[in-house]
Order: sequence, then structure tokens, then C-alpha cells
Amino acid sequence: MPKIIDHKQRKISILRQAFALFAQNGYQNTSLSQLAGTCGISRPTLYLYFRDKEEIFTYAVKYYTDEMFSDYRDVAAKSGPVLPQIRRIVADIIFKSWHSRDFITSLGDFIFQKRQEDRNFPAAIRRRTVKLDHLLQRMLREGVASGEIHQIPVEATSMQILDLVQAYLFKLAIINAAEPRQTVSVIEAFLDGLARCGQTAQ
Repeated sequence: MPKIIDHKQRKISILRQAFALFAQNGYQNTSLSQLAGTCGISRPTLYLYFRDKEEIFTYAVKYYTDEMFSDYRDVAAKSGPVLPQIRRIVADIIFKSWHSRDFITSLGDFIFQKRQEDRNFPAAIRRRTVKLDHLLQRMLREGVASGEIHQIPVEATSMQILDLVQAYLFKLAIINAAEPRQTVSVIEAFLDGLARCGQTAQ
């Protein structure tokens, strides 16, 4: 009986092994032949899943962001105070990034290479993450309307939260070793500052 292959799981497995290789050898110095060998498949089989290294990153950004946004929509849909929900979302992003640091490091290297080629791959990332900005803005507005959060410039505040997250991702991409708890504590302090007196983002 022929073996049934879960193609989605194989694709994800290729992603993980690709990022481990990219983090070890660098994006430019890793070939598809090396990746196929690491995955234990032939190069033609690898081409069935990814045509080139750039497609690996394009799929990875879509896969990871879709997965996260699905989870965060569920968190945001829960009733109750919004600051604890934002806190959980941000902490989840930070810790997932830490556990996926091979991907973050490889993505940083990849973006650098694309800029060397005068190509703007970060624009594609921004298009994928704009959903998170909109979600944070909606939650902040709900918090202001309910009196949980004092009057704030919502768009600028959402951008500040994302800037803190992105600063951590940048540090992680550069040195591949950035302590996540410290960043989470800084963002929690920022969120506590949004609460009206007597409320905290627990």
C-alpha cells in the first residue's frame, strides 16, 4: 500500500529545516541541494514544494502570520478588559519569536540580501502584519470607550506597541539571543501606563 504523505506537514518540516540551515550557514551560502539533502529528499521533490529560496520565506511569513492572527482574533473576541488581552497577544508574539529564532535570524539575513538587490521584501511583511495593527487599534478603542484606558491617540499608541515588538525582533535577528522576558516586562509597563488609575493590565 503506498505511503500517504501529508504535504502540508512536509512543507512545514522543510521550512523548519531550511531556517536551521539558513541560520547556520547564511541565506546566501545555503543551496537548495543542501536543503534537499538535509530534508532527506531529492532536489526535484523539493521543487514540488518550493521553486526557490525566496518562495520559502514568502510562504513562511504567510504561514506564521495567518496562524498567529487566527489565535489573536479569538483572544480579542473574548469579553472583559482589553489590556490583559493585549498583554497576552504581545507576550505570545515575543515568546513565539524566541522559540522560532532560527526563522527570525534567517529572515533578517534574507531581508538584508533583498535590499542589496534593491528589492523591497519588507513591504510584503508589512502587508501581512497590518492586520495586527488594525486589531490592536480596535482593542484600544474598546478600552477607551469602556473607560478602562484613558484618552490616548489610538493609532500612535498601537504603533508604539508594534515598535517595541519590532525592536525585539530586530535584536533577535542580529544576535540570535535576546532575552524575551525583559522585553515583555517593558511592554507590560507601557500597557499599565495606559490604564486609568486603579487599573492594571493583569
